[in-house]
Amino acid sequence: MLHSPRLRWRTAFSYAVVIGLILLGLALYLARALDVSFGQVAVPVGVAGLLIVSLMVFQAERAAATVRRLTEVVERIGGGDLDARIRSFSSGEIGQLARAFNRMADKLQKEMEKRARQKDRLNTVLYALTDGVLIVNRHGDVRLLNPAAERLLHTKAEHALDRSVTQAVRDHRIVEVYSRCVQSGQEEVAMLELEGGRVLRVVATPYLKGRQRGHVLILQDLTRLHQLQTVRQDFISNISHELRTPLASLRALVDTLADGALDDPPAAQRFLQRMAIEVDALAQMTEELFELARIESGQAPLRLRAMPAADVIGLGAERLRPQAERANLTLQIDLSGDLPEVVVDPDRVQQVVTNLLHNAIKFTPAGGTIRVSACAEANAGEILVTVQDTGAGIAPDDLPRIFERFYKADRARSSGGAGLGLAIAKHIVQAHGGRIWVESTPGKGSTFCFSLPRAAGD
Repeated sequence: MLHSPRLRWRTAFSYAVVIGLILLGLALYLARALDVSFGQVAVPVGVAGLLIVSLMVFQAERAAATVRRLTEVVERIGGGDLDARIRSFSSGEIGQLARAFNRMADKLQKEMEKRARQKDRLNTVLYALTDGVLIVNRHGDVRLLNPAAERLLHTKAEHALDRSVTQAVRDHRIVEVYSRCVQSGQEEVAMLELEGGRVLRVVATPYLKGRQRGHVLILQDLTRLHQLQTVRQDFISNISHELRTPLASLRALVDTLADGALDDPPAAQRFLQRMAIEVDALAQMTEELFELARIESGQAPLRLRAMPAADVIGLGAERLRPQAERANLTLQIDLSGDLPEVVVDPDRVQQVVTNLLHNAIKFTPAGGTIRVSACAEANAGEILVTVQDTGAGIAPDDLPRIFERFYKADRARSSGGAGLGLAIAKHIVQAHGGRIWVESTPGKGSTFCFSLPRAAGD
């Protein structure tokens, strides 16, 4: 308690008493030795003693002040002020102590700043990761989780930190992976299918040993990858189906011709016509696939210009009127003459309309109705085009994937086409900055909608 003035003065008084007794004895000794009176010796000895006591008090106060400053700096550093230092000009041991303490504080500050930079880099990496990360201590409590983990686990940091793994993740399958890692002391991996169709890869691995040991849980959302794998598998299945049918027909026709049908000119002519139809189907599928690849890769630039919306949409719809009439369908084209102009590539937009109409004609039974209409959205900067039919409709499970290339709903398996028309329509609309979607009720028909940007000023 060197900072207590009362204690300091008690200490100084004690020293003064001791020194006074020593000086009194010294004065008595000198008086006897020099054979002089005590008064003659007492004055100079008293003056010398006073100087000595003053010097000692001064030195003690300097040392105490340095120690007090040292105590204050220690408390400031302990409170987080790493810039605090002792200012001491003393050349004695106390001064050496102060300078040594300053050097120690400098090293401590550099080490703390280094650790802070490392922590910042770690936090930056963790917070930028799309994979969820949980760090669990040796007691099984969550000490850290990043935003990706909060999103994947549908939780918040305040609800998970310092809680057990079970309380934090709230999924027994993830807890089982963690428990296996704790028991085996080795990395454990599992693939989990969560509700909503999400696919999660869970990796649990131990880190460090002894009292600092813990575990890291990594959560990887592989839903998109799983969907892409499903699309790839469906693509292979669909393209195989689409190729198998015409190739099998061609093979049968060639075999029939080789077996003697060539000797019957009318029959040979019919077989050749059938072969031409199958070859045309293969050529159309190849052309559509090539077209889709060009659109997706941006190698099919749009030739944009402002045109009346009714002209662009109406021309594309009229092209399919003869086909609709042959199928005994009623095609209604409801396009107001006061529709605003749109900024589009007319050939591409007409391709969208014909693809949607062709799809509607294919799945609408005889006697049905197909209606093409458009309207301008107020203050939306776009127009909406709809193609509505009274056909078979689309099952709810098929709706999310109806615009994927080569994807065919069960109702389309026996129909012609390669399943590329809707995929091409989607990419053309998106290239124009528009949207495309479908609403459908099985047994009651479907409504395909897409938007187009209006011309400036309209």
